[in-house]
Amino acid sequence: MRKQFLFLLILVYLFSGCRKNPVLLEEVLAYSGANRPELEKVIAHYARNPEDSLKLRAAVFLIENMPGHYAMEGQVLEDYWAKLDTTPGVHYHVKKMMQTVPYHYPNYRKRMQVCEDVKSIRADYLISRIDQAFAQWKDRPWLKEIDYETFRDYLLPYRVENEPLDYWRDSVGIFRKRLDECLEWYDNSWWNMQKLAGFFFSFNNNLARPVIDSAFRDYSYDCVTTSMTELFAMRIIGIPAAIDFTPGFANHNGRHYWMMPIDNRINNADCIQLKLNTAAKVYRRTFAHQAIPDYTSKEYIPPFFLEPFNKDVTDLYLQTSEVDLELPKRPSGRYAYLAIFNDLKWLPVAWTTVRGKRVVFQNMGKQVVYLPVGYSQEEEMLPLAPPFVLYQDGSVHDLEIIKDSVQTMTLKRKYTSRSQSDSWTNGLLGARFECSDTIDFTTSDTVGIIEQQPGNHYSHIKIKNTMPERYWRFVPSIRNCQLAELVFRDAEGRVLTGRLIGPDVVRGEKLFDNDPLTYTYIDQWIGIDFGVPQAVSEIFYLPRNDANGIFPGDRYELFYYRFPEGWISAGKQTASDHTLVFHRVPAGTLYWLRNKTTGIEERIFTWEGGEARFW
Repeated sequence: MRKQFLFLLILVYLFSGCRKNPVLLEEVLAYSGANRPELEKVIAHYARNPEDSLKLRAAVFLIENMPGHYAMEGQVLEDYWAKLDTTPGVHYHVKKMMQTVPYHYPNYRKRMQVCEDVKSIRADYLISRIDQAFAQWKDRPWLKEIDYETFRDYLLPYRVENEPLDYWRDSVGIFRKRLDECLEWYDNSWWNMQKLAGFFFSFNNNLARPVIDSAFRDYSYDCVTTSMTELFAMRIIGIPAAIDFTPGFANHNGRHYWMMPIDNRINNADCIQLKLNTAAKVYRRTFAHQAIPDYTSKEYIPPFFLEPFNKDVTDLYLQTSEVDLELPKRPSGRYAYLAIFNDLKWLPVAWTTVRGKRVVFQNMGKQVVYLPVGYSQEEEMLPLAPPFVLYQDGSVHDLEIIKDSVQTMTLKRKYTSRSQSDSWTNGLLGARFECSDTIDFTTSDTVGIIEQQPGNHYSHIKIKNTMPERYWRFVPSIRNCQLAELVFRDAEGRVLTGRLIGPDVVRGEKLFDNDPLTYTYIDQWIGIDFGVPQAVSEIFYLPRNDANGIFPGDRYELFYYRFPEGWISAGKQTASDHTLVFHRVPAGTLYWLRNKTTGIEERIFTWEGGEARFW
């Protein structure tokens, strides 16, 4: 029997065009152990008929790349899935997305076991998945010009991530009516395929909304799981697609995953988050294995780079540059990495092999600060060179301390200003404060007008020569004026309190909750009834903001970067105003202002033209 199968392998590589590495298939079959007969059945099934040569190639592709693909098992999952199955109104496609949510919680994950595809998948399942994918390729008019490689990589795979295997391609039911219309009216133009993808993208997102309720309060899902749902929808109806992601933004916290329809006739790579933010790398989740560092060495390698299913597609989205660095000294390890600053730490996003003291990184995003790093045997990140900026023109500028040069820094923020923050404060221009002895303000005095655009911090208006009045109000200059806090103080600085009044009173409690992150929209006016006439001395107001300004009473610490030591403190201060002043700070390097009291949003910055430039 074994000789017969070896002969069959020879036929596989003669008829399927897979002559590059016939040893690989045998290695995978050997690794499959007791499941080898199931995989051999698949190959034998398609090897019988020369007309199935392309399906044979597809089967070999799936089997050769099967190691590393798996699902999870365990009672904790069985209980979760049972709850999911009995929750009314949850569509199948949403369930597929939510099946893997517990994977991301360590307390649940440690109670699960890995079930490898290569050691468990059944022949009839794999054959049916291959046949159905080929049927889509044949029947969908918009796929007539899609080549085999696009089909193989973005429509053929039987799984999306590590979800439990089932016959998900059969779940086209809820799409059937619309799909039948598409089969009749849509041709194979790339424009029509993009229009199709857009429709099913929106349709599928609407399905997911009812799931976020109290039944699953212990779990949450984000762009990772929603992109899986979208990918299932695309492949169910026969649109080649993939999940692309950036492991971390280079100018603010967080990462992002999204579904991307694939059409080899155009470069349709697009993502609104990459237009709004800066990225260093973009990767694509694949079924096929990608190059990774040699994990058999004793050298520590970050787990992200041992994941074999991430393909670098940065140059599809961004203008990129090659980064060629000469390190100060030869690293002890075989591999070097480029890290970006994300979520209050350095995050490696690219790897390369060290050649002496030289390292070359391909396809790096521009307008980004990078830190070249390696790792010790104890898994400690070690800087290999000073941080540097990769500018838009491809030039590199090292961020190193200028010898015997110090500077004074006046700091107003600890985080990048958001693009929408101007709209939050613009709406306050022209707003006014009034007082009256009648609740309807039929007669009133204007005691202050906001004449300059306020910053993202508390501003105040001093009230002079005004008689005590019972009723005071804020009147915006435009509708939907966004205000976070409103404080009335008397001449002794005491906070005055009362009862909210006015047409916008329903939304007004957030103005007096002492939380700078909550806010309300004011359309007409909102006021306060003090119960008795009060002499207001000052009115403090805070626009909608991100709480990343400087707040009196908070404790701050400024750091500067010195290679090879790392972050060095330049001093600590408790803020008494909305700015901080640090003297004799080393010039020329990278800086980081930390709020030691509260908050999680902080960004590195350089000092340019007397102000902070955040990265």
